[in-house]
This record gives sequence, C-alpha cells and structure tokens, in this order.
Amino acid sequence: MNSINRTLDVLSYITSCASPVTPQVISTALDIPLSTVYRLLTILIEWEFVSHAKQYGTYCVGSQSIKNHEKYYHHSLLMEATKSELQSLAKKTRETAAIITSNLRETICVDMIESEQALRCSFIIGRGNTLIKGASAKTLLAFHQTQYQEHVFEIHAKQLISDVDKLKLQQDLQQIRKQGYGTSTSEIDEGVFGVSAPIFKGNDVLAVVSVMAPEFRSTHRVDELIMHTRQAADNITKLINLE
Repeated sequence: MNSINRTLDVLSYITSCASPVTPQVISTALDIPLSTVYRLLTILIEWEFVSHAKQYGTYCVGSQSIKNHEKYYHHSLLMEATKSELQSLAKKTRETAAIITSNLRETICVDMIESEQALRCSFIIGRGNTLIKGASAKTLLAFHQTQYQEHVFEIHAKQLISDVDKLKLQQDLQQIRKQGYGTSTSEIDEGVFGVSAPIFKGNDVLAVVSVMAPEFRSTHRVDELIMHTRQAADNITKLINLE
C-alpha cells in the first residue's frame, strides 16, 4: 500500500471510530508500523483533517470535517438528485429509505427518511458500517471492479475469518450483480430486512438506495420492496446522467 493510500486509510479509520484512538490502536488495526502512523498523523494534523483529542495521547477528526460536511450537502451531485426520489420511496414503502455510499473500509449513510410507523428501523446519517455484510454494503461492493473488491477483501481480512467466508461473499456479490439488487435479513441487526439497488454515474457505481424494515413486516412484501427500491435507483441514475 503506497503512502497516499496509507494516509487515507488512517484518516478513514479515525473517522469510523466512535471515540478517539491512540496511534498504537491505529497501528494494530491497520497493520502499519507505529513510526509510520506518527508520521502520517503529523501530516493530517497540519492540514486539520485530524486533531488532538481531549484524552491525552488520542486523536479524533479535525475541523476540515465540519467544513466538508456542509459543502457535501450543498454541492454534491448525489444529494441534488436523490431527495425527491428518496421521499417518494419512503412514502410508497412506508419504511425507512436511505442513500448509502462507501469508501474502502465502510459504508456511510448520507441521507435518510425514517418510516412513519411506530416500530421502525433506522439508519444514522454519517455513521459507517461494515463493507462486507448487509444489503447496502454487498450491493455497493458487487458493482465495483474485481481489483477494488480484492482491495476491500485485503483490508477486511480479519473479518472474513476464512477462505470459506470469502468464497461465500464472492458468490453473493456475483448473484447481486447478476440480478441487479441485493437483499439481506439479520446480517447486521437481528430481525431486520434490507434491500438495496445501485445508483450509477456513467458505468461507475456511485451509491445505493436502500429500504430497511422489520422482518415480520416485510416477509409478504419482499417483491414489492425490491420493485420500488430498484425503480428509485433507476430514476436517480437517470437524473444524475441527465437522461
């Protein structure tokens, strides 16, 4: 892994952690020499992508994250194209609908409309999750190129556990790519059903649109939820590509 990728990997890891982390934790998690971690942290601190945390010897995200957050929501092509379709999808399904993107390490919810029903499942905007489990993650991964997938497998080698798990994930990705959408039940949260469909910019997957619902409420509606989710993704793709 070159120095640029390592720097971004450190930044991504810090942003994905719920609390500040030490260089030792970063070094162990990313398998990067401690001396290299300190060098990369110095660069990230100088540019304010990372900051010293209140707890001595730990680090958290810097002020750049605040500035970039606002710009993303004001200027992102994805945000411009998705809002009305996401509202329509949530209304049609009466379930929680979201737009999910990812980096090499995790999925990231960038927009979400909650179900109005009393018992509902929720995404959290800005929060990341694993990139190798769940409908959103696997659908995003399925439509990336093989080289990208292998890079993700390498990063998540500890989570994949065995060659059998990796083979099963690869088979899932092939099936998702073939059918054009992904589903999951209880892969991340027990009793939760999810369906996701890809959004494209040209030939590149940009994000997925996802619907999440309690399993008991979705069992008899799976085909309907898939249909509405795929239609929303197709509509957003057309808007983004000016079709």
